[in-house]
Amino acid sequence: MLDSALERDQKARPFEKVIRQLGEIIKDDPTLYDQLSKTPDKESFVDLYVSLGADRGCKFTRDDLLIVVQEQKQGSNWVIPKSVLRLIAERF
Repeated sequence: MLDSALERDQKARPFEKVIRQLGEIIKDDPTLYDQLSKTPDKESFVDLYVSLGADRGCKFTRDDLLIVVQEQKQGSNWVIPKSVLRLIAERF
């Protein structure tokens, strides 16, 4: 049953897969992580995150990212790696 729910969500919310991919890229690349850590506020963070994604073929919208962030703040649907999530927590 859990597998079918996961499969359903992946089809209904394809942006989660690309946001997860980008999170892993950022987590493993100190340069990208540093760029994000230097953003002064929520808006610049979101803009840079979406831009970094687009540059790496991980296309999603600002709204997609905000949905994922909100769900993770509520303790559900872990998509963004914890190290990257810490950067988000400082700005949201």
